[in-house]
Amino acid sequence: MLDEGELARLLGAMAGGDRAAAQALYRMVGGRLYGIANRILRDSALAEDAAHQAFLKIWKNAHRFDAAKGKASTWITILTRHAAIDCRPRQMNELPDEIEAPRLDETFVHPRLRQALADLPEVHRNAVVLMYVYGLTHSELAAHLQAPLGTVKSWVRRGTAALKESLAG
Repeated sequence: MLDEGELARLLGAMAGGDRAAAQALYRMVGGRLYGIANRILRDSALAEDAAHQAFLKIWKNAHRFDAAKGKASTWITILTRHAAIDCRPRQMNELPDEIEAPRLDETFVHPRLRQALADLPEVHRNAVVLMYVYGLTHSELAAHLQAPLGTVKSWVRRGTAALKESLAG
């Protein structure tokens, strides 16, 4: 598990231009950045580029992180996911047939989140996991699940709302 307090402290130091803090943060999360990007891109070279871009975004935007609004690890993950999506080549819009909601790595996912995901209806869980693990857009998710776009948006919205409610308690 990541130390959220330490992540927030390092982001604060980075916001002030502390390069040593940036190095320490990279040592803590660099592998995770790559892992997130690689899961989305399914290409090691692209994932390396995306992880690099994500870290640059983290460095440039560290001053925007607000611990009162959420966890540092969540903020870092969102920036990484967006960087990976931005690095996708156009031809990646075609998804492989074997893509499916992955089993969650117990060392990476907090036990409360794992349980909250397990409590979701399967269709909501799959939509949320496919969107956030593989970086699918709503349109790609709708095409992959062969469901109407509005329905898929509803599944994701309901799934994330249920997760937020479950984890808030």
